[in-house]
Amino acid sequence: MSFTDFLTGRRRHGVVLALGGGGARGLAHVGVLSVLEEAGICVRGIAGTSAGAVVGAMWLALGDAAAVRRRWEEFLASGLLPPIPDVRLTDDVTSRDNLLLQFARKFQQGATVALALGRRSLITADGFDRALAFLIPDLVIEELSMPFAAVTTDFASGRPVAVTSGSLRLAVAASSAIPGVLPPYRIDGKALVDGGVVADVPVLQAQALAPAPVLAVATGEAPDAADPRTITVPRAMLRAGLMTHEALRARILAAAELSMHPDVTAIHWSEFTRTAEAVAAGRAAAEARLPEIRRLGRRRRARRTQRV
Repeated sequence: MSFTDFLTGRRRHGVVLALGGGGARGLAHVGVLSVLEEAGICVRGIAGTSAGAVVGAMWLALGDAAAVRRRWEEFLASGLLPPIPDVRLTDDVTSRDNLLLQFARKFQQGATVALALGRRSLITADGFDRALAFLIPDLVIEELSMPFAAVTTDFASGRPVAVTSGSLRLAVAASSAIPGVLPPYRIDGKALVDGGVVADVPVLQAQALAPAPVLAVATGEAPDAADPRTITVPRAMLRAGLMTHEALRARILAAAELSMHPDVTAIHWSEFTRTAEAVAAGRAAAEARLPEIRRLGRRRRARRTQRV
């Protein structure tokens, strides 16, 4: 099968990809795509959320996984990566710290929170848009070789919105706009933010793209091991939110014919320079499930009407 056939899905069977979010962890999708290319698995469409939308759009626009990785490495070398605040939680002040140091740290934390409460976002849209302009060619979605959906969340209603037409860059930007980190993007009169809020892995949206089985790739964060006797207040609150998100993700993935979870737990969502590790994790996950993916690609799935 030629690469053109591979891209356009001329063979009768194949898979639709649902590529999940996860920030830097989502670079694992590049490794998954490279294995599918090498195995000749026909892709019939791609639905992506956040990082999944970025990688899916780059793959369709640039032609193959190798080109995606080259462009990403050029992007890292360009200095266009917007400065990302270190939002990881640090250890608490210990009893060995003197009272003056404790007060200084508490004051600094309080001032940071007060400043943040008065801002619309931590990163400006201009910087993010420049980054996407480097990564993704200026195309409209209708020009792509197969159906594509960038999955977003309607900030007013909380419903998922699949953007399947119009500017590719704008659709991907909206899908990646983490609330509080980036401002919402307006498309068709709606303020849209990161699709990961309600559709971390866009399985239902992938089902709507083509009558083929869905291969879902989840790269989002999950709660790690923690001792409840020592967990701090902010970590407890974050952990509770992750538990809710993980439960929602599990329900979504149950609708996919096959789902994969590349081992990217050691990579923080903001560590975009760890490209090689993320790509390798995606390759390993896809290679381990390749016999199942091959069988999946030979199956047919009747189109199901879903509200997405």
